[in-house]
Amino acid sequence: MKFNKLIPELSVKDFYKSKEFYLEILGFELAYERLEDQFAFISLNGAQMMIEQCNGHWETSELEYPYGRGINFQI
Repeated sequence: MKFNKLIPELSVKDFYKSKEFYLEILGFELAYERLEDQFAFISLNGAQMMIEQCNGHWETSELEYPYGRGINFQI
């Protein structure tokens, strides 16, 4: 698998709901996943990203809904 130079990883509140949204609604393809970690590597037309269930490892502050404020991705 070829990896892009920059691959965003998003922490999500509900891994299974998010995975369904990206795959079924937006049309991303599942490239790799670790269900035991609730982690998925997904792609769409050459764009790559990762989603992972919030787990407390990479959080720099308390997460508040809605997540992702102040970030915008164009795919």
